[in-house]
Amino acid sequence: MAVGTLSVIATPIGNLDDLSPRAAAALGEVALLFCEDTRHTARLLNHIGVRPPCRALHAHNENERLVEVLERLSEGAHIGLVSDAGTPCLSDPGARLVDAVHAAGHTVHTIPGPFAAAAGLAASGLCPMPFSFWGFPPKARSARRRWLEARLTTAPDGGIMTHAIYIPGRDVPAILEDLHEIAPDVRVVVARELTKLHEGYLRGQPAAVAAAMRPEQVKGEAVLLVEVAEPIPGAADTEVDIDAQILEAQQEGSERKPFLRELARRTGISRRDLYRRWLDLAEERR
Repeated sequence: MAVGTLSVIATPIGNLDDLSPRAAAALGEVALLFCEDTRHTARLLNHIGVRPPCRALHAHNENERLVEVLERLSEGAHIGLVSDAGTPCLSDPGARLVDAVHAAGHTVHTIPGPFAAAAGLAASGLCPMPFSFWGFPPKARSARRRWLEARLTTAPDGGIMTHAIYIPGRDVPAILEDLHEIAPDVRVVVARELTKLHEGYLRGQPAAVAAAMRPEQVKGEAVLLVEVAEPIPGAADTEVDIDAQILEAQQEGSERKPFLRELARRTGISRRDLYRRWLDLAEERR
């Protein structure tokens, strides 16, 4: 079996000129490129004048694509992986693919570049370290509130910690209202249209930022940054409890899918995250 190469390629989050020369070269070299949305990636490929064969790889077909990717790599191919914007695998598909490629003994290269959470944090003026990144919250309000309460903590030593969350622009007012009810005194920054013409930052406490938003600012996607300086009343660290519940279910031989579906409903944590924790804990028990 030949050893192939998978290049994990970060792409611009808005301004196409942010693509690095190394990333552009890799996009021109790969024998096959896996994209979250081939139509979206076509704009970038046209911008730099390269046309590698493209295949869609998204949250709903990642497992199916594993066989194809591993087959091509076993032939010695150089394959690329991109998401619609930013760094693959970080709140985007690809993590299971990269894990499988490593496990099969192939070469993995990272070609770093934009990451919206880090870009927004750097320009926010909030405490930059330590920080956590949580991806997208649940849609339903009750689940979203439980999700926020479980995550918005101070640093392990009790100091300030900033949390980065991705949200669709249309949901910004609702999540700011949640924050006002949960923790009205935290500092927040809504980082909008990063690297684009109308890039901007709305800063202040949740209610003040919500009041300052204009209708035209509720568009696209935003990075919400929440600086937590004091423990939030009522918020709890649920990780140990979740691990205990999963371990108990595994020991009792519970069916994984219905158990994780119910646990996701009660905690507001995504089934994907719970599934990964289930696998991690199962591996630790072996």
